[in-house]
Amino acid sequence: MNSKLWMLLSISAFCFVAIGVKQINTNISPFQIIFFRALTGLITLLILLPKKTIIGSFSNIKQHLFRNLFHLIAQYGWVVGIVYLSLAEVTAIEFTTPIWILVLATHFLKEKITAKKTISIILGFIGVLIIIKPGVEIINYNSIIVLLSAICFAIAHTATKKIVKANSASDVVIIMCITQLPISLACAYSNWSWPNFTDYCWLTLIGLSGIGAHFAMAKALKKEDISSLISLDYLRLPILILAGIVFYKETFDTTIIIGGTLIILGNYINQKKNNIFNSNTKLSNNL
Repeated sequence: MNSKLWMLLSISAFCFVAIGVKQINTNISPFQIIFFRALTGLITLLILLPKKTIIGSFSNIKQHLFRNLFHLIAQYGWVVGIVYLSLAEVTAIEFTTPIWILVLATHFLKEKITAKKTISIILGFIGVLIIIKPGVEIINYNSIIVLLSAICFAIAHTATKKIVKANSASDVVIIMCITQLPISLACAYSNWSWPNFTDYCWLTLIGLSGIGAHFAMAKALKKEDISSLISLDYLRLPILILAGIVFYKETFDTTIIIGGTLIILGNYINQKKNNIFNSNTKLSNNL
């Protein structure tokens, strides 16, 4: 499958995760949500994957641990944001992630940053700034947590790109679940609240969507530069803005249209010469 289609699949799954977290009872702590997400993912992988795949997946463990630690911190900040802020605001703040990735990929992965990529990310970032209208009202405790989580996501995504050069997508996801499971349980234990039946259903959806999202992202990153693919992630913004308006009666104004247009324009510029639905592209032939 084309790497960009893998990325679009990952984006769709992450949207389901966001909606699932929004639906969870606020008595369930962020670390508890992360625990159930890892538990569901691990059970799913144990059922679906061959035993030798699981046994042989622990190479390069130090890089995996580094990646998973930052990813765990990023998840915590993101869940806090989803619970206490609007979907649009959290997603907009999170979209500072490509800016941090651009810096990290240039310095640590030695990726070539073209003018097209730079213009795409700049337009996207300007669009985000227009939407969130940075001012006194945005600088609050939860917003800062989400901003810090964006930096941690950038570190985790960059580490993923390096890891998948030597490990498979299933390796990345298996080790993520195994390492994050005990850590999240330890962090959630002192403030544990047993979910009700509805919460269990949403937690299961979060776990399945999360595992699918990470698997798809790892497959995408194995085929193409992270700085090219990450701009597609901007598509989550209009999707989650619409979800927030329809399901949670979140506010909507013209700045969302202006900012969203710039974000889509940035994606168009970056993907202009690469039709993501063309099955004859070089990337799809490499699968």
